[in-house]
Amino acid sequence: MIALSGALGTGLFLGAGSTIAHAGPATIISYALAGCLALSVVWALAEMVSAHPVPGGHGAIAATHLGKLGGYVTRWNFAITMLTAVGAEVTAAATYFQYWFPNLNLGLGTALCSLFIVTLNLATVRLYGSSEYWFSMIKVTAIVVFIILGLAVVFTGWPSQNEPLGFVNLTVDGGFAPHGVTGILLASCMAVFSFGGVENVSVSAAESENPERDIPRAASTMIWRLLIFYIFAIAVIVALQPWTTTVAESGHADSSPFVKVLDSAGFAGAGHVMNAILIVAALSAANGCLYTGSRMIHSLALDGMAPRFAARTTDQGSPRGAVLLATLCFFIASALAIFSPDTAFMSLYGAATVGILVTWILVMLTHIKFRKHWDERGLPRPPARLLGAPVINVVVIAACIAIFIALRNLLPVVWSAGIPYLAILMFSYFIVNAVRDLPEPAPLQIGSDSDSQ
Repeated sequence: MIALSGALGTGLFLGAGSTIAHAGPATIISYALAGCLALSVVWALAEMVSAHPVPGGHGAIAATHLGKLGGYVTRWNFAITMLTAVGAEVTAAATYFQYWFPNLNLGLGTALCSLFIVTLNLATVRLYGSSEYWFSMIKVTAIVVFIILGLAVVFTGWPSQNEPLGFVNLTVDGGFAPHGVTGILLASCMAVFSFGGVENVSVSAAESENPERDIPRAASTMIWRLLIFYIFAIAVIVALQPWTTTVAESGHADSSPFVKVLDSAGFAGAGHVMNAILIVAALSAANGCLYTGSRMIHSLALDGMAPRFAARTTDQGSPRGAVLLATLCFFIASALAIFSPDTAFMSLYGAATVGILVTWILVMLTHIKFRKHWDERGLPRPPARLLGAPVINVVVIAACIAIFIALRNLLPVVWSAGIPYLAILMFSYFIVNAVRDLPEPAPLQIGSDSDSQ
């Protein structure tokens, strides 16, 4: 549920308009392509963490197979990506609040949303779990209802039209793919952000009683739900109104395609209903990403790779120090919202996309080494495994690099911030290692036994 909640957020509700602008109705294909990349990453993770159900998830596995530097970069990049996504989500939530409070300063709104999320994460794990459960239920239910009502309008015209709407809007204003294959590929680049967070499936591996069974099941359920939610929701969006209208109205709760479905179904005050759902979706995703990111920082602190105070916990076991360190993302998001409100969300969106691509590349590289080491020892393949490896690994890595290059024009922040970020992250490893002399990775647990690689 944490992985599903973290991935199902503003990538659909706020980012759909920007993605549709590049591919039109063919955005359906773009999300399917991005989803296939995410699916490959998830199954690579499922194979590794079901074989090695250790604290630290794929970061600990990367350290064993890629060395100390690989493990350090993997774990810190994952934590920073999650926290950057948190900044994007709370900024989006503040944007939605402006629907009800037009004069609300975006920076103040971002700060208030941030305070709410921090409070939840500093509370007991039970309170976090309960809040996230209801957040996710509301969000998932809203999307399912949206899809069902949208399909009713398309196939029956119910309730306000005399005849079915059909799929006429899929071929207007330039046809199904108005910008051709190039547009589809560019939209796929933008859609990557929507699937960020699927890596969270590895976080709870060490807590599972039967990881060989539970992790593959959770991975399969989560990714297929995401694919269905995104692809069906996007299909309904582009079927209900011309894609050019969707792009022109992008980001406005009272005129979004989600509200259009509620209007068609005869709901009074559809804008208010949908705006509340959008806020819940953003806060839910922020809640899940902060939970995962702070736990990773806590794990890094325990291993000497983060400030020592980040290892502190409350009496209830919540990682107080890590959550407080993670609040830096809220200060950055609030500052961007104050000084650059028009570009704050897309800047954070682009920065998070860099981290997602790096995470996916590192996961696939780790999986290649994992398979090699596993086969050298003559061990039977885990029940959950990535089919087509290592060819699929190479394809995903190449696709991620191509997306990074393509984003130079789509989201300039990807290059202006991404390259220095990666350089600083790698340089920081050498400083930390020189100061603390980081230990070699510990032998990994295999199933219920302990062994070394």
